Amino acid sequence: MLVVPGHLFFVERIDLPAGLESPEIDDFAELSLENLAPFPVEQLYWGYLHSKSAGSILLYASFKERLKAQGFEAIESYLWVLPDFATLFGAVFPAATIVQLEHTGCSSRISYAAGDSLPQQVVSNPPGQSPDAETPVLRLQPGPVDVSEQGLPTFHFTSIDASAAQPAAAGLDQIAPGESALWRADIRSAGFKQAERSARRLTARISKATFYAVLFAVFLLLLEGLIYAGDLWLETKSAKIAAQAPEVRRIEDKQSLMEKLDQVAQNELRPIRILEALNQVRPEGIYFTSTVTEGSNRISIDGISNTITELNNYTDALVASGNFVMPENPRTLTRGGQTTFTATLDYTHSESAARSGSTDSTPADTVEEEAAE
Repeated sequence: MLVVPGHLFFVERIDLPAGLESPEIDDFAELSLENLAPFPVEQLYWGYLHSKSAGSILLYASFKERLKAQGFEAIESYLWVLPDFATLFGAVFPAATIVQLEHTGCSSRISYAAGDSLPQQVVSNPPGQSPDAETPVLRLQPGPVDVSEQGLPTFHFTSIDASAAQPAAAGLDQIAPGESALWRADIRSAGFKQAERSARRLTARISKATFYAVLFAVFLLLLEGLIYAGDLWLETKSAKIAAQAPEVRRIEDKQSLMEKLDQVAQNELRPIRILEALNQVRPEGIYFTSTVTEGSNRISIDGISNTITELNNYTDALVASGNFVMPENPRTLTRGGQTTFTATLDYTHSESAARSGSTDSTPADTVEEEAAE
């Protein structure tokens, strides 16, 4: 940030034509400068302050060679380049006020109308030349300048033995011009300011994109860490499950057995009685290869019969006994003189039929029947 002493500039306040739009003010300021300055615009450092409420601009300019002779070279390398009186732009006084801004041994007397942030007049004195001491003024000295991450400065000022006749300004301890006002106030060429403005915007976008990219990378790292921790947790759980699998299977087998026993108890399954009832009327030409007893005393029989007629007579005898109901016809296959069959029957327990079928129960039968029940 470079602040140039005000005595190196000539300053002129110019009223704006009625109906002039904001984008046209830059061209109006440059045309006004061409009419006022004895040098071509290309040989000048210049800028202006604009107040919408005043309908005027404060135009200022300095000969480039004059600034270079004073040691102000390579000014393109600075963030902002302003005359000292421009740093006060934005201060508003409730009554007409003259401010004496003292900076690097120089002083600038800035006249303000009541409620107007744009100076009415600026008179700057070089080092060694004293200002008019008779006019009561508010003496100010620049303080530190804070620059935000966006490159916008905030100016601070302190009062030096202010006259009691002069009112205090609003917010002198913190004056922060907007970006648009700063570009207008900057004294460097319009071409340079346009290119620099575009470059700063691009840099700001790149910085913002970099910031979000870093945040996204951190998020991805955190997510990767969470996934890794989740994988470890799943591996631990899988190992525990694998270690407990035999015990779980043993418990499941016990549970299955308990369910079967409970089913036997609730449905009064009688597998021995069913087999006895099947064998009571079974002829010698039929024998079973397998039997499966299910819930509700249903039995599925796989067997072999010498003839299909003998199988039909056997199933008719089972149904006629009153102990069995056949929900569907047996499935049969005759090959090589033998008939293989699969039959499904529902058994109905009948005490009278059981007694008629076997009047003398052996102790073994009683034990088996009690166990089944």
